[in-house]
Amino acid sequence: MNGAALTIIAMTALWPFGHRNKDEAGTIKSLEDGVVQVDTSAKIEGSEEKAMESYRSFLELASEDPLLQAEAMRRLADLQLESEEAAELKQNIDSLGGITGDTIGLYEQLLETYPNYSKNDLVLYQLARAYEAGGDNERALETLDRLVREYPNTPHASEAQFRRGETLFIERRYPEAEEAYRKVLDAGPDGDFAEQAMYKLGWSLFKQTRHEESLDPFFDLLDREFAVDSAGDGQDPARMYMAMGRAEQELIDDTFRVLSISFSYIDGADSITDYFQTHGPRSYAWIVYTNLGDLYLSKERYQDAADAYQAFVDLDPYNAKAPLVQVEVIEAYRQGGFADLVLDAKRGFVERYGPDSPYWARYTFEDQPEVVAHLKSNLTDLAAYHHAQAQENKDPAEYANAARWYRSYLQSFPNDVDAPRTNFLLAEVLYESGNYHDAALEYERTAYAYPYHESSAEAGYAALLAYAEHEKTLEGEALASWHLEGIESALRFVSTYPDHEQSAAVQTDAAEKLYALNDFTRARDVGRGVIARNPPVDPKLQRTAWTVVAHSEFDLGDFADAETAYVTLEGLIPGDDPQRDEITERIASSIYKQGEQAKAAGDTYAAVEHFLRVGRAAPNSPIRATAEYDAAAANSAH
Repeated sequence: MNGAALTIIAMTALWPFGHRNKDEAGTIKSLEDGVVQVDTSAKIEGSEEKAMESYRSFLELASEDPLLQAEAMRRLADLQLESEEAAELKQNIDSLGGITGDTIGLYEQLLETYPNYSKNDLVLYQLARAYEAGGDNERALETLDRLVREYPNTPHASEAQFRRGETLFIERRYPEAEEAYRKVLDAGPDGDFAEQAMYKLGWSLFKQTRHEESLDPFFDLLDREFAVDSAGDGQDPARMYMAMGRAEQELIDDTFRVLSISFSYIDGADSITDYFQTHGPRSYAWIVYTNLGDLYLSKERYQDAADAYQAFVDLDPYNAKAPLVQVEVIEAYRQGGFADLVLDAKRGFVERYGPDSPYWARYTFEDQPEVVAHLKSNLTDLAAYHHAQAQENKDPAEYANAARWYRSYLQSFPNDVDAPRTNFLLAEVLYESGNYHDAALEYERTAYAYPYHESSAEAGYAALLAYAEHEKTLEGEALASWHLEGIESALRFVSTYPDHEQSAAVQTDAAEKLYALNDFTRARDVGRGVIARNPPVDPKLQRTAWTVVAHSEFDLGDFADAETAYVTLEGLIPGDDPQRDEITERIASSIYKQGEQAKAAGDTYAAVEHFLRVGRAAPNSPIRATAEYDAAAANSAH
């Protein structure tokens, strides 16, 4: 039966009117008005089984046509191969039987019977798959070997080579597996199996302990995954990794892992640096170094881990990730218990990534919040360490170091929420070291330059103590100037923190100091401020304040107010107090001065009255006689 006849038979079988009763009326013309009803809901059962049965029947009909028989045999075998999952294939093969034999038998029969069949490359490809599904890897490999040998240009060449590589790899025939994977890659980097071939080529070389040679395919794979260009630039690897599926992430993880092992076998971190310097930078370089460091850390090789992390920082110190890798150096030393090295590493971090570092010419604090957090933490740790050492050893150098790091923090983060507390600690260090001048200024900054905080009032009062201590070291104009600054600081403290427990005492002291400087007006006003406090201040402070007020009024020539102040003051002084007589005399003087003022103003009557009041107010006063004489003289003159 030839091909044309078969075609006619097939068309007849498919023609919807092939079984029409020849006695039934109708012509081709009558079909024009016919309506074909198609039941789209009808289910077609067993399509693959029916197709295979059809091909078996077809083989019987087409037994005399080699081309058609070969094609039918191939398709029947393909259908059987694809009809079930691999786990069920062997069972199906055993149950096929019939004139066509099992699936493998069909392929083998086809290859033997039709050696020149144009699709024998596909037959070999499918036969190898059948062997693999049946668990016969040796025959599968032989078939694949034959496929790539006899049909090197087959469309299935890359897949065949990859499958060869996989089988050879499983059998630990690593040099042959390497060759197969290289053949896959020879077809180009964009093939369907290129990525897997890169990965397995690297492993094949690794298994042969050719560690340096294994690097290139692994890096080729990473470059592909992270879209690295010829300049070594690529997208953010961390972001790309998070967007990957689980399987892809596992592939990346394992690639980095085996690279770490390879580099540990070569020359550690130095070999990574050599690779990048030879082959160009990579956007994911920091991951390579950190993975090696992590490997060392897992083996408790703390110094090697720190060196691995540090190597990346030295290679690319201003990379966005470099400060975070530097943090890993610190952590490696911490885990190893190397306290001195931890301290040195922290110092290196803040010196390299402080605000004036070139790093911040590329990034902003907003861009790199993690780096900022570590910078703050390390500055704080350094300052606290040296502060503690200074308090323990009283070493001036330690005080200076603590002050340095506190200042560095404040210069770096002047508006930070922890700045007030840091400023207070800076002032404390300065005070403890005997630098009272700078301590006073920093206490003032702490108290007044920030919004109110828990140390505000304490700092304001501490500033006054520092003023007093520094004043002891001065003389001449420097002393006078500093003394005035101290008074101003005291008045600022009183104004800002009136409820502080020392506020009234500070205010009273300021009044006395102003009076001592002959600043009578301010002394009087400050003194009256003490008197006006509510609740009232301690009686001792009241007595001092009234004394300042009375003396100031007297020296200002406000003798009536001075008299009132002295009388009030007298009431605060016990009868046996030596100062009482002095105050009584001051009362007499105030009254007498009022008489002189009245006399000078031409008010003789008032003058006489004041002169006579002296005797009544202070009968034992030495000026009583003078006052009475002046009263008599004024009267006679009048």
